[in-house]
Amino acid sequence: MIDSSTVSLLSLALDAAGLRQQAIARNIANANTPGYQRVGVRFEEQVAALQQVLAQDQRPTLASLAAYRPALTPVGEAGEPVALEMEMAALSENTLHHQALLKALNKHFSLIGTAIAEGKR
Repeated sequence: MIDSSTVSLLSLALDAAGLRQQAIARNIANANTPGYQRVGVRFEEQVAALQQVLAQDQRPTLASLAAYRPALTPVGEAGEPVALEMEMAALSENTLHHQALLKALNKHFSLIGTAIAEGKR
């Protein structure tokens, strides 16, 4: 049976990138809204916790990965102005990160496809 933990981990990271894109868009859209509180994505803490689990040679189950889902969270103080330059830089960084994750997922599926094709010979 093919181990799907790699796909699940990449899926979590892609979910975080998608949610981060939404957070940045929300921040940009509300840049001039009085009292608006910026939002961000809490995912790096979950990754750190998952790394500790992996460091103890514990393999996470697919069901246990649900605890590591990314989440929107308030950032900074309410009413703190949104720095559009910083949001645009974060948008560019997130786009590159998302593309890298998609390439990794594509490579993983390509390797699986190669293994299947070679097994048929």
